[in-house]
Amino acid sequence: MHQRQPAMSDLAVIAKTGKSWKQWFAILDKAGAAGLGHKGIVKLLGGKHGIGPWWRQMVSVEYERARGLRVTNQTTSGFSVSISRTFAATPLELFAAAAVAAKRRKWFPRGILKISSLTEAKYFHAGWNGARLEINFTARPSGKSQIVVQVNRLKSKDDVERERALWKKALVKLEAALKS
Repeated sequence: MHQRQPAMSDLAVIAKTGKSWKQWFAILDKAGAAGLGHKGIVKLLGGKHGIGPWWRQMVSVEYERARGLRVTNQTTSGFSVSISRTFAATPLELFAAAAVAAKRRKWFPRGILKISSLTEAKYFHAGWNGARLEINFTARPSGKSQIVVQVNRLKSKDDVERERALWKKALVKLEAALKS
């Protein structure tokens, strides 16, 4: 069994579910959850234990990680990585930097991009080199905004680190592009 610290404290999980991580892991071990797969664990937690949807996912993922069934950044559809940064810009300015091809060329990494959906000043979704790209834009205090770049459906843990480095570098270029 892998020893790792869950993302949420025992106090948080107890407050929302009535049980500690240790108690949940013991319950799930007794139920044979290690052989159920993610969907099976979620179903067990919702049906037999009445946990709400968000906490079902949280307890399932933490159990899978604790038992070595899932590693950090791993999802049911591969691997995922998220990079964020706050800029002195509006969500509309950040959105335009991603949605307008001439602006995007100034900072976006090279790759195969197939835009699938976008909503002005909110989000930008696309196929990205065989993965899924989600970029979200959120207003922050003092006239700033945050951009969150998430790449989903990556094939390996190595892809996570490569994409993380690629997008961190891209967000540095975005800052320069916004100033020009």
